[in-house]
Amino acid sequence: MLGMLLAAAVIAPSTQEIRVLNWNVWRGGDQAMDAADPEDKRRRQQSIIDVIRREEVDVVAMVETYGSGEVFAAGLGFHFLPRGTNVSIFSRWPIEKDVSVYKPFHCVGAIIRHPSGRRFALYSVWIHYVDDIWTDPRSRDGRSVADLLAKDGDSRKVEVQAIVDEIAEKLKDEGPIPVIVAGDFNSNSHLDYVESARPIYGEPVAWPVTKIMESGGYQDSYRVCNPVIDRMKDRTWSPRFPEQIQDRIDFTFWKGDRLEAVESRMVDQAVPRWPSDHAAVFSRFRWRD
Repeated sequence: MLGMLLAAAVIAPSTQEIRVLNWNVWRGGDQAMDAADPEDKRRRQQSIIDVIRREEVDVVAMVETYGSGEVFAAGLGFHFLPRGTNVSIFSRWPIEKDVSVYKPFHCVGAIIRHPSGRRFALYSVWIHYVDDIWTDPRSRDGRSVADLLAKDGDSRKVEVQAIVDEIAEKLKDEGPIPVIVAGDFNSNSHLDYVESARPIYGEPVAWPVTKIMESGGYQDSYRVCNPVIDRMKDRTWSPRFPEQIQDRIDFTFWKGDRLEAVESRMVDQAVPRWPSDHAAVFSRFRWRD
């Protein structure tokens, strides 16, 4: 059900923009769901609240919420829309409607009313991971592009295509509202593995998960705002596991000409430590009309 506004928002709202944070917070926030001591758990959850507050965002597309959502919402003073245990949405502005699609563990969606009166849809998504092709730093050695694409698996293409199709169907009567789809896609991007980045990534690879998003009319806010490819600057996996393959696997896509992406950056610094195995993606959109 729709969450309630639990406290006064502490961040001044933007009037012409939407500031989005896309973040897999790692098992309830710095593994808070695994903390045996209640005080330790609360400290871990607070570290997530502190980063979100510091970034002065308007909405959050969260992955791996795992029981911490109410604590985050109360700490931020944001509306809260969970679905299942994994994905959730937080918003300083009213959540007008639940427009979730696909499976509860994979996708939650909301129509949110901006202070200007304009509406937009926000989705938080999770696509299942394929451990073999990117966590082991030697896993790609000797493999052809065809091998990598085969290993990426058809089921992930089915998941993404279903989400894209079901969003289009769900929103068909809502008018021309912009749509933001953000989350942990557990996939590399075909916009990164290109010919010009061969010295960084090796062979170009048309990774299918992001290709499907592009075919659905979505743009990648980070790559639009950062056209020069830089693997370490761009990577979201993993600031906590530098021994693993470093890649960009968390994306914030948008669709609709009423919004333009004007800033996007990777966020992975906090004191005393970054509280997740994923970096967050900050994206700032501006209304065109």
